[in-house]
Amino acid sequence: MINKKVYIYDTSKGFSSLLKHYYSNLLNFDVCTNKKRFQPDSIQGYVACFFVVNDMDDLANFLIIYPKIECFFVGVPNLIIKDKIEQLKYEEIIILEFDKSKHELLKIINQNLQNRKLIY
Repeated sequence: MINKKVYIYDTSKGFSSLLKHYYSNLLNFDVCTNKKRFQPDSIQGYVACFFVVNDMDDLANFLIIYPKIECFFVGVPNLIIKDKIEQLKYEEIIILEFDKSKHELLKIINQNLQNRKLIY
């Protein structure tokens, strides 16, 4: 039984599909793909979060739940928003740049999940 809960916020749905395809046998995912259904108060007990920030609404949602989860991967398809996130100086987050190849992204994700002993 997989007991490591991971939260995915991805309103574009593509990245969450990729994660579920490669990691569903290793991690238990809860996915939010609709901003209107985002419920930050119910977010607890997650060992990691993958959060795709497409716009300023997503950035606001990210800022709400960031303190609730220790391991954070942030996907940023927009350079302006990437700069805003980097200005926050959150050292614990792993920024995933979507201009990298799928292979490179998975390598970064694997390495960080293994370092945190979330997968083996």
